[in-house]
Amino acid sequence: MVAALAEVSIGVVSRVLNPGSGSVSERTRQRILEAMQTLNYPPQSAARELKTSLNNTIGLVVADIANDFFSEISDLIVRRAREMAMNVILVTTQEDPLLERESLSMLMQKRVKAIIATPTSANSDMWQSISEMGIAIVFIDRYLSEVTHASVIGFNNEASACEATRYLAQQGHRRIGWISGPLNASTSLQRLKGYKQGLKAYGIDWEKQYAVVKNFRDPLASQALDELLSLQEPPTAIIIGNTSIAPMIMSRIRQLKLPVPEDLSLIVYHDSHWSRLLSPSISVIKHPLEELADKALLSLSVQKQTTCELNSTLIKRESVARVK
Repeated sequence: MVAALAEVSIGVVSRVLNPGSGSVSERTRQRILEAMQTLNYPPQSAARELKTSLNNTIGLVVADIANDFFSEISDLIVRRAREMAMNVILVTTQEDPLLERESLSMLMQKRVKAIIATPTSANSDMWQSISEMGIAIVFIDRYLSEVTHASVIGFNNEASACEATRYLAQQGHRRIGWISGPLNASTSLQRLKGYKQGLKAYGIDWEKQYAVVKNFRDPLASQALDELLSLQEPPTAIIIGNTSIAPMIMSRIRQLKLPVPEDLSLIVYHDSHWSRLLSPSISVIKHPLEELADKALLSLSVQKQTTCELNSTLIKRESVARVK
């Protein structure tokens, strides 16, 4: 925890705690001592916690608690953790790298024994430093490839996007639009790749104009729909590859009074409660959230680094029509 807060490696902290074991610049030494003071660690405690955890509290870092996907995941993990006699400190980064760093520093001060997280695309250095301290990290849904000592519990994003695209192609659609979050997120990249694979399987050329990327919390994300509909040959079907963007797109469809599925077929990622209540009901890619929560906590309990890809399912409802 001292290493993470001071943004140095465990080895550097060890050299400060053990004079004569190696050189450290005065500036770095002062930063480590300040970190120890901030965390209220005497040197003996700091040295001990380089190898051990002192409590049964874990951190849960989610990207956007207002997003149905993350709120459902959070609820499941908190309930499962309580059943395992674990305490949970829940924080949200709101997709802000600076807020993520502040949240991680706070969790270090709280001396959590492990962290389950959906990371932003930044701060790989801090995540790596935390993992090098022996604090277990489990990335869920998305991950950072630069962080080598972390478990990853995700979904078969490529396969599910490919299946959704192929299903639309089977219904006669040849102009299939794609709307997703930023491509610096592992999930967005994987799903876009699967979308392209699905097009290729049916001999449909990928055209960049049919794929629109927006930031996760962009209040103007609904403009993605306008961009697609303004094309000379607009799509007859769209896959919305991100849960936070989906409600804004659905609201824009309603504003435009666009008939679904008569004029536009839709498939959305994540089986939100509203997707079943709308008329027509929305076809979705459903994620096994309970299994994700169980796998993430199991990874912590067995104290073993795990990589697991869970199978998401295409649920066919009323929002996809066959092209006549």
